[in-house]
Amino acid sequence: MMIACQIFLTERLEELTLRDGSTRPYRSATPENIFFTEMPLDFLKDNDFAVCCLPLQDRDRKHGRLIARTRNAGKTAYDLTRRRYQREIMFRCLLYGSADALWGDTSFVGMAEQFRQAVANYRVIADTDNSAIRVNPQDGERPSDSETERDRKLRRPRLAIVRIVFTGGLQTTTNIPIIPSVTITPHVGA
Repeated sequence: MMIACQIFLTERLEELTLRDGSTRPYRSATPENIFFTEMPLDFLKDNDFAVCCLPLQDRDRKHGRLIARTRNAGKTAYDLTRRRYQREIMFRCLLYGSADALWGDTSFVGMAEQFRQAVANYRVIADTDNSAIRVNPQDGERPSDSETERDRKLRRPRLAIVRIVFTGGLQTTTNIPIIPSVTITPHVGA
């Protein structure tokens, strides 16, 4: 499930565009600037754009709850689907870039909002074992005070934080036959 989530995030990050129309400010190919582990310390000195997506939570919950009960067309059996466990992974994606590129203005949608919308367009994605993973983007965080952020003397790229929750799990389906109607025929012994 982790690999499917990373592939999904990489594809959405590569779809983002800048104000001038140039595409792919974030790339998984060389020169690579999308990281799913810790970013190198001096990476931002030489590069304007970078993304660091780290798993913030990775939880498993055991269930056993019945989530679907369907009857077949011949009304001879039920298919019961149970969720055995549920896995929830929350990624925190730190998008680095210029403040104008990240947050945009009235004429340009910033990359943080582009990324959130691109993720929100997908409600469900496929896992490697062909099961479904639900995708739920959380609200992005803006800088607390843009004036204070502009007055800082340290040169560091601006930062946007987007949280995305992926929910998947293992389901099992069993087929239970329905007892057919019974007819009682009395047998009288002679």
